[in-house]
Amino acid sequence: MKKIFVTLLALAVTACSSPNPNFYQPVAMQTPANTYPNVKSTILIAPVLLPAEQSRPQITTLGKENYEVKIDEFNRWGAAPEKLVQQVLNQNLSLLLPNAMVENQTTLRKNYKYAVFAEIREMNGRLDETALLKASYFIRNAQGKILKQGRFDQALKIEDGYDAYIPAQSRLLGGLSQAIAADLAKLK
Repeated sequence: MKKIFVTLLALAVTACSSPNPNFYQPVAMQTPANTYPNVKSTILIAPVLLPAEQSRPQITTLGKENYEVKIDEFNRWGAAPEKLVQQVLNQNLSLLLPNAMVENQTTLRKNYKYAVFAEIREMNGRLDETALLKASYFIRNAQGKILKQGRFDQALKIEDGYDAYIPAQSRLLGGLSQAIAADLAKLK
């Protein structure tokens, strides 16, 4: 009787345990098509703004209808999504602007020529259809004057699953980075 009870208890514990979560993070571009070596300034990347539903540890996607948001408890970002996006923008801009000093903005006062502010309006999609990135950004000088602003709206078709969705979001962040780098290269 005791062996049956222990066996049933072991089966119950095994059945109630949940699967381990998967952790993902976007990655920087490998080799950019265009670089802007003439930019030799110090550039700060401000903290990135994300919508509330996408600034959570769980990865959110759209359901069958645009008003349905799916929150996946077992597929999560490897860190705070705002920090991951800021880190990828920093890495991408460092590749695109090889002679510039690109740094994340911190509370410490720094001397810089330009600061980049990005607001992600949408960073979602459907796992069996598309990955979507809509963002606004502006570039200001050290005196706070906005020198350039822009928008980035792009979607990529993807296959099913997070193994296609996360790399597609990385490519979209690469496109946003290229737009920002091109605007920085136009400034004097």
